[in-house]
Amino acid sequence: MIGFSTFILRDYYAAIGWNEDNLYSSITRSSSALLDFQIPQSLILQLANSPTPIFFTSYALDALPQLNGSISYITTSEPLEEIGPSRTIAFRDVVERFRVFPPPKRPVGKDEVWLGGRRVEGRDYLFYSRLHLPSLHLSGLATTRLTPTLQAHLAFLSQPAPPSPTRPTSPHSPPSHSRQPSEPSTPAPSPPTPGNILLSLQHDTGRYSGEYTYSAQDGMFGLRGLYNFGWQGGEEQRRAIAVAESKEREIQEGKRIDEEEMMEGGLRGRFSAGGEVYFSAKQRSFGISTGLRFTTIPPTLPLSPNSPPPSPPTTLTLLYNPLIGFLSSAYSAQVSPTVALSTRFGVNVYSYESDLSIGGEWWIGRRRGKRDSSNDSTPTVQSSLPPFQEDAEMEERRKELEERRKALSGTSLREDEKAERELDSPIPLVTSATESAVSSRDVKMSSQPSSGMEEDRDGVLKARLTGNWSIALLYEARIRKVLVSVGIISDLASRQRPIRSVGLEVQYFS
Repeated sequence: MIGFSTFILRDYYAAIGWNEDNLYSSITRSSSALLDFQIPQSLILQLANSPTPIFFTSYALDALPQLNGSISYITTSEPLEEIGPSRTIAFRDVVERFRVFPPPKRPVGKDEVWLGGRRVEGRDYLFYSRLHLPSLHLSGLATTRLTPTLQAHLAFLSQPAPPSPTRPTSPHSPPSHSRQPSEPSTPAPSPPTPGNILLSLQHDTGRYSGEYTYSAQDGMFGLRGLYNFGWQGGEEQRRAIAVAESKEREIQEGKRIDEEEMMEGGLRGRFSAGGEVYFSAKQRSFGISTGLRFTTIPPTLPLSPNSPPPSPPTTLTLLYNPLIGFLSSAYSAQVSPTVALSTRFGVNVYSYESDLSIGGEWWIGRRRGKRDSSNDSTPTVQSSLPPFQEDAEMEERRKELEERRKALSGTSLREDEKAERELDSPIPLVTSATESAVSSRDVKMSSQPSSGMEEDRDGVLKARLTGNWSIALLYEARIRKVLVSVGIISDLASRQRPIRSVGLEVQYFS
């Protein structure tokens, strides 16, 4: 379960139109959600509240092994209307899950607002602060957009200095002026660092992105970059889609009845390549790494009758660190609408040490759409269109379904079910045998607006197995009005301590 502050930050990025996935630091995000998920380390309770759409508070309590707590405050420039109670919030947005992000777009600025000859629309910003108790550590984050494609971050950590130890002396004992034998001088331990400041600049144009960081604690400078091959902007992408649709329409109209259709196969996706370089002036060391990612492109709906079945959401990543010789490759795919699997293999080309990790997630529980519809006996959403417009839309939809039935009349339901099982496509095939179900579903969708909450499930089960025979299980669910996360880590190779850790986390948003 992601923290409330992370959830607010991601929703803020979505509100201002910032590409959350177009960074080199997020190149392995799809596989990390299945292979690197975190297990709660103790008993954690978190309460969050949103009194206004631009101000949020959060309180956390960690009970084991010792009592710790924190208080957080967040404010933003953009009202976040999607933030609501934990019983109505989209469950897929509060958990780390496998996702295939759409192609990045070029960020655009805010709409200009003029008042008295001056622009008053303001600047996008987010401020976050957190006070840790009882250690009194203070951490925070401030982010703002300098230009439509440039964003600045300032993160800090401040911790109070420990009290200096003093030798207790009696107030009645006179001061001694006698010389004491010399004691061997021992170097005093260096005092802990009072804090750290991290500066970051993110430059995103859609086609490429850059990230420039500086850490004051160790004087580290970092440079990261990511380039997307075959990227097309908004206008170019719409133009390419229109040209492709016109060509497909011309081919379908000019094709003979007995002409054999050409089926295209394989994965359709995009490539991204990037790297990072960092140098520490204090430690006088540097590092470098490179990465490559392939991601499938989500299909454009609705699908044409003669189009090939859509490829399942898939992500492949390859990382290489030439200094230490570490090579890592990961393959992640959604094999069904509720199951996603991932594998990762890492090897050191110098020492030939290797590691294998296998993980996956399974979405279980009842769908919120079915549960909500069973609780409500009367429909709450009515169509706002006049009756004659509804009849025209129904007639147009009926003609479209009739064309699909004629195009797919030569196939059988058994063949389509077999192909669907072999492909494990997340989108079911539409045939003449399933036309009635599709027709009823389309009629229902025409009278009610589509919403992602209808397909949102209440629970997800994650599992991970590593090369050292360590198994991790994590179950995250929405129970009543709270979000619950419980996990366990087991070591199968150890007989003395087979259970390493067990944790429970409970979150409540109001």
